[in-house]
Amino acid sequence: MAATSMLLFSLCIGLHFFYAISADKLFLNIDCGATGTRNDSLGMKWVGDDGYINTGQTARVQVTNTYAQEHQTLRYFPSQKKSCYLIPGVATGRKHMVRAHFFYGNYDGKSSPPSFDLQFDGNLWATVETSSSKSYYYEVIYAPKRDNISVCVAQTSADQIPFISALVIREFEQGMYETDGTEDVLLLWKRKAFGSEDFVRYPDDPYDRYWHPSGEIDGTVTVARDNMSFIKNFMDVPGLALAHAITAASGNATTLTVPSSETDLEDATYYYNFYFSEVLEAAYQNKSRSFDFLVDGEKLNDYGSIIPPYQSYRSNYNHRGRRLTAGSKISLVNTPDASLPPILNAMELFQLKTGLEKGTNENDVKALKVLQGSYQTLRSWAGDPCLPPGFTWDWLNCSTDDPPRVTELHLNGLGLDGTLPDFSGLTALEIIDLSNNSLSGHIPEFLGTFPHLKELNLTYNSFTGSLPASVAGNKKIKLTITGNDITEGNPSPSPTNGVRNMKPIIVGVPVGSVILLHMLVG
Repeated sequence: MAATSMLLFSLCIGLHFFYAISADKLFLNIDCGATGTRNDSLGMKWVGDDGYINTGQTARVQVTNTYAQEHQTLRYFPSQKKSCYLIPGVATGRKHMVRAHFFYGNYDGKSSPPSFDLQFDGNLWATVETSSSKSYYYEVIYAPKRDNISVCVAQTSADQIPFISALVIREFEQGMYETDGTEDVLLLWKRKAFGSEDFVRYPDDPYDRYWHPSGEIDGTVTVARDNMSFIKNFMDVPGLALAHAITAASGNATTLTVPSSETDLEDATYYYNFYFSEVLEAAYQNKSRSFDFLVDGEKLNDYGSIIPPYQSYRSNYNHRGRRLTAGSKISLVNTPDASLPPILNAMELFQLKTGLEKGTNENDVKALKVLQGSYQTLRSWAGDPCLPPGFTWDWLNCSTDDPPRVTELHLNGLGLDGTLPDFSGLTALEIIDLSNNSLSGHIPEFLGTFPHLKELNLTYNSFTGSLPASVAGNKKIKLTITGNDITEGNPSPSPTNGVRNMKPIIVGVPVGSVILLHMLVG
């Protein structure tokens, strides 16, 4: 990320009440490479991936040192540069979490874990690095622009075969992970439950976010809650992530600096949440814990100093431009009236990116769906047709407009048959190549109505009848129709400049018929 990037910050205060995820919110677990449905030991439902993708091959891992059943199978993609899952039924404009899991497990017996790109909705997400023995996951939070989510793995090197083990989608409640812009993207960097020795997830977190334990940290000690009766699943953070906290090792200390090992910052724009909850009732009653929040020595207390509540929590959200670098320090510093050192319970840290791709022109997308609905061979392609740049579908080309338009269709030699469906919604087309298929019937009128069309190649199909007026009368189109049974009104392009010769000719008539015609004329 560029060194000129900025950190966003603000302070949010409030009492947070018990929260259970609404039944109508999208809560989907996809076990890639598996079939059917199952419930895991945590009570979550998992479904096979057949309903969300039309390409790839399935396999089982050979290394089984992972506890997660969803890591035992995977789907890999040896034949396409971009392969995508499509998740329908998405609430546009609402924040969603998408998490993709990868466990190579030597499924191919090559002991050669691959590297490849991960994408969502036509946006670059991450470069996936895998290993033979470890599992990895990547998480993004954003508000989709359309009523579906696409997650794609993309080949970046010919010898690196992409795969995916599991895919998780969650819709959040309104107000969660708010940022300044509706097109902001949060890429998970760290999520920690400080002082905890246990991994916190579902059902303690109703969204199954992963809160990793920090364990022992040099220079700090763990403080445990003296009363666990109030611990609940709050909306923003699970109560168990607040059950412990870290504080300075010395009881006389006035500063707690968040260890750099726990943030592992790069020079980037960050969005972060720090959570504070008093673990000792007496400390809150005596108001003996009070501190300020500092980043690189600058106090960021828009709403006053922090006094951690006992029965709830207080959180810092960042919405104000500020740069963080690899050397940035985040510190909690006592106010003059404090008698106990600061504490920190939990943290979420995200790299923030601004701007979501608009996606390919919606009318173009609808027209491509018409083509895919008619031909099985085209259905393996999903996700955005034109984006990200360099990963367009193999059988088309796109413009660099915003949003991009489909300008070329290269459907030659794909085994298409029957009559052509109406894909006239692709109004930016300049080249259409339908050659070497088994398309039949009359050449449809709409093929001559594209306003920017320059080339139309229909050679070696089974079209019959005469050219429609829209094609026969369109002098802007370079037309080639050799190998079809077009018997009248058939123009042919000039061999030098593509200008048509409009004399009626017979194209693609069987040789025997030509001999018979010669005999009759003679």
